[in-house]
Amino acid sequence: MKRKLSLILGFLLLLCVVFFPQIRLGAITGLFLYDLLDETTVHTPDQGKLAWVTSAPVVERLEIPAGEQRIAADLYRLPDGKKRAAILLTHGIIEEGKDDPRLIRFARALARSGFVVLVPELRGMKSFRVLFSDVDDIVASFRFLASRKEIVDEKKIGLLGFSYGAGPTFMAAVHPSIRHQVKFLVSFGGYYDPINVIRFITTGYYEYREEKGYLKPEPYGKWVFFMNNVDYVQNERDRRLLREIFRKEEEKKRDDLLSLVSQLTPGGRRLYELLMNQDPQRVNDLMKGVDPRLQEYLRKLALAPLVPSIRAYLLVGHGSTDPLIPYTESLRLADAVKNRNQVHLAILRLFSHVDPARQSFSAKEFFTVYLPSMMQFYYLIYDLLSQQR
Repeated sequence: MKRKLSLILGFLLLLCVVFFPQIRLGAITGLFLYDLLDETTVHTPDQGKLAWVTSAPVVERLEIPAGEQRIAADLYRLPDGKKRAAILLTHGIIEEGKDDPRLIRFARALARSGFVVLVPELRGMKSFRVLFSDVDDIVASFRFLASRKEIVDEKKIGLLGFSYGAGPTFMAAVHPSIRHQVKFLVSFGGYYDPINVIRFITTGYYEYREEKGYLKPEPYGKWVFFMNNVDYVQNERDRRLLREIFRKEEEKKRDDLLSLVSQLTPGGRRLYELLMNQDPQRVNDLMKGVDPRLQEYLRKLALAPLVPSIRAYLLVGHGSTDPLIPYTESLRLADAVKNRNQVHLAILRLFSHVDPARQSFSAKEFFTVYLPSMMQFYYLIYDLLSQQR
């Protein structure tokens, strides 16, 4: 009997030894997930559950050379000096840029989990614009990260983009100078085609294959779109009038709006009509009447032409109730990848845009909605952390 028990214990011990890396990664993933969903860790990132079993990362404040300019950036890493897998995070359209508390929390958690993490400041998106110069800054930052060979395993480097930042991140991933070095590429709450996003933020409707629905439009989405695109209106007077019109719309001060709108050129009026439109069927026709420079800009933002050139493994996550970019955009992105083994897609009921959604679930929904979505999210994070192997 004792011999059988010893054999069983020995076998279990052998399993633990053989599968220890997976067991440890599973535990780290669970703690990572707990901290990410715990809102109290946003402003106290070193007080989460990961702190129980991992070392606190050190943070280097950097200025990365990029031509005649320099990119402000933060580098997070464990203090042991070992060569590790690395990931470059690009923030979305957000005023705080790399200093957003949620991004800092996420970067610290990734660093605690074993990554070297670089977070550059992207001037376009910090000023509420998606500029193609941001792509150049991401490429320059990636090259810098790869050059830190004393702490970075150059065969295990990836890119992660949130929200509208996913676009420039994907554009950087196919840049000829770094394309061969990007092992994995992550999009969370990202877009595929800006025209679909415009239709959603103006009318609330989304549709792709059998997926269709309606969410009440979030006014913030319109203003982000306007701030990002008004500079592409060629007529200077239209630009001035549109800024004034949308300022009044945003503040709900609609006095004299008709007078201001009547002064717009046909192209300027079409842009105003596009953002005020509530009929999803009119979007394509309205787009044909806006400034050609704006149409060209939106065409260049589309990711459809880029996906076939991507060599990296894709991880795609999206909240099912996202009020700014519909989750159907991530469905389109995943479907554009020919090799289904190259993409991991997770549509999550736990998230709205890039933050956990505050939802209450009934007992039935806890088992039928919350737990399945939690398992999807767990596997997505597990897959992300496993890119260190």
